[in-house]
Amino acid sequence: MNNQRNSIASPADIDVELFTQLFEVTPNVAPSAEASARIKHKLMQRIASQDHEQFFVFAGQGDWKTLGPGMDIKVLHRDKTSRSFLLKLAENTSIPYHDHRKNEETFVVNGEVWLDGVFCSDGDYHFASAGTYHKEIRTERGCTLLIKTS
Repeated sequence: MNNQRNSIASPADIDVELFTQLFEVTPNVAPSAEASARIKHKLMQRIASQDHEQFFVFAGQGDWKTLGPGMDIKVLHRDKTSRSFLLKLAENTSIPYHDHRKNEETFVVNGEVWLDGVFCSDGDYHFASAGTYHKEIRTERGCTLLIKTS
């Protein structure tokens, strides 16, 4: 059986003029929602099966887990030295005083939060190095934080 993958031309082998002509006469047709979902699913499977330094976690992927009242976490990435996660804090939620064993970066994705006694909102960033302490973290209106430790 002939392997079609081996018969596909490399970009260097493609005649640019022929490609341009084909491109110009090809109708601009979007796949159906079902076909688009199948394509995305197959691509994600292919990406997951390869050992690469990059990957995606889309908004609808991953699991939110409850840490405590008003606190939900979604781990995005974890390895031996670091992890990245989203932390959702509901209205009137607080995290008590705590220390940092690792460097911690916090980015406010949305909402409002008091980080180490400083008011932060959408787009604000905070860095806390290993060995430092956080005062209470609290939010009156709720927020989503992107946190990375290393």
